[in-house]
Amino acid sequence: MNLYISGSNRKRNCYQILKDLISQEDKLISLDEKNIHYCIGCSTCTNYLEEYCILEDDMYEIYQEMIKAKHIIIASPIYMNFITGKLKNVIDRWNPYSSHSEILKEKKLYLILTGQMEEEENREVIESIKEYFEGLAEFMEFDFCFLKYLSSGDVETIDDVKKNYKDYKEIIQELKEQLK
Repeated sequence: MNLYISGSNRKRNCYQILKDLISQEDKLISLDEKNIHYCIGCSTCTNYLEEYCILEDDMYEIYQEMIKAKHIIIASPIYMNFITGKLKNVIDRWNPYSSHSEILKEKKLYLILTGQMEEEENREVIESIKEYFEGLAEFMEFDFCFLKYLSSGDVETIDDVKKNYKDYKEIIQELKEQLK
């Protein structure tokens, strides 16, 4: 079972890409529907070797699915030159699975990004996000693989990644192959 997480605040491009990738046994979670509190930095999860954060919200469901998943595939639009704030909150709440935990070890995390600009125009931003995930993977001891950046086009006019790529179906097929 793979876990797919749409980090977008809307059900558009990232959600659509992940929806086109999943198989029947996989789970898709859209963060736009979830209530995720900010990490409060209490360190209860690491000091007392808890598996979960003490905050009670929708993260519990995400923790449960992360434990079951072989791979975690995340798609996020680029907001203000980074992943969405909601996705960053989720990642901050992975603290229970940091250095003392075996839960994320052996798992592979994949990342897909979308943004308004063409890939070449967004190269520096994409690289900085990849470096962030590479550092996170090293710290938390999971494997990381950057899959793809797709331009969603001008949010005011197109905002549909499928319309921007004549070969969208082939791109999805290539992504499916990479996830095997």
